[in-house]
Amino acid sequence: MKISLNTDSKIILKNFSYLTVLKFFNIGIKVLLAGYLIRILGDVNYGLITWLDSVIQYFLMIINFGFNIYAAKYIVEYRQEKSKINEIVSAIFYIKGLLFVFSILCILFLGGLNEFSTYKELLFLFMFCGVGEVLFPIWFFQGVENLKPATLIVFLSRLFLLIGTILFVEIQESIYTYILLFVLSSIIMGIIGFGYIFKYYKLKIIKVSFKNLKYYFKESIPFFLGRFLSLIFNFGTIFFIGKFCLLEQVTGFDASLKIVMLGVIPFEMLQQAVFPTISRTKNKKLLKKIVITSVIMGGIIGLFTFLLSEELLYIFGGKTISSFSSTLKVLSILSPFVALTFVLGTCSLVAFGYYKEYNFSLIFTSIIYILILIILLFLNEITFWNLIYLRVLGDVVMMLIRLYFSVKKRVLI
Repeated sequence: MKISLNTDSKIILKNFSYLTVLKFFNIGIKVLLAGYLIRILGDVNYGLITWLDSVIQYFLMIINFGFNIYAAKYIVEYRQEKSKINEIVSAIFYIKGLLFVFSILCILFLGGLNEFSTYKELLFLFMFCGVGEVLFPIWFFQGVENLKPATLIVFLSRLFLLIGTILFVEIQESIYTYILLFVLSSIIMGIIGFGYIFKYYKLKIIKVSFKNLKYYFKESIPFFLGRFLSLIFNFGTIFFIGKFCLLEQVTGFDASLKIVMLGVIPFEMLQQAVFPTISRTKNKKLLKKIVITSVIMGGIIGLFTFLLSEELLYIFGGKTISSFSSTLKVLSILSPFVALTFVLGTCSLVAFGYYKEYNFSLIFTSIIYILILIILLFLNEITFWNLIYLRVLGDVVMMLIRLYFSVKKRVLI
């Protein structure tokens, strides 16, 4: 048992290290790019890019279809059965490919609507970053507990985006150039990741029966619905701010949220690194330690963000963005709640087989969010601050629901 625990600890430490490097670099590049783009494109044009991205993210979630959560568990369970792994991998790529085609058709339809007709070319171009979503198999790397190559691949693709942006995005009118670079970086990441797993792990794309495709599709539907609806908190808020408020406020909200999310990266990485091990060992003692650590460290990071909100925003985007310090102060409340939400989601509920409870937390919270949003719309009270408060409420409710089920199902007892 001692040897097993030591081995598990080494695996967790290794995966956590690579995931942390991967996420910090990925988010770090986004932060650097956001600061650069705000200064070059201006807060209005940057707000436009962020608003368009909030639309595209829903279609990327459709393409992913919950596989980034559920497929990793398949790989863990069948990692010693080569034929089964080939079937799983092939099925996921087939389904994702079909969902990408569906998403393209939806974007073409949206481009004909009044709300999006002005930006239909930008939306269509943006949508091709979905090629990377189809091809990049982060779920496979998580399942085999080998995240080193994924880290290197993300590093190279984001480095390409950073260098390309600095070299070619030099004036306010460079929106097309930036989106093209973003799409290319995503495609590069997907192609390299796709090629790597087939060469290194000797995988093959095989024929998969319609019955099996239907099975994998149906198994992922609950995860898809939950994740899709949960996007409302982040990208839905951005969309509604852009729709009913000002693009400058989109930039202020996005900058503030990026700073908050930068602070909770370690907790997101921790749950991803620990998830395969807890799924295999059902180690409640380890889970409790992670929960306690997440609450304490999340609170400290939130307090730090609150106290230094104006300085952090000034570093991020300059004097104009620092005027949104009050927004960052409110959002800093999220740090301990989001940290705990990550851990109580995959490491507690999913790892112990409580999939329905996990998805209930996403779906119920999203329904509450949508109902309040409809009431605000009916009362003509959709304002910037009401959307911010609603965003905070959503995460608090989700955390409380996951905590309730974790205690009720005796996962934390």
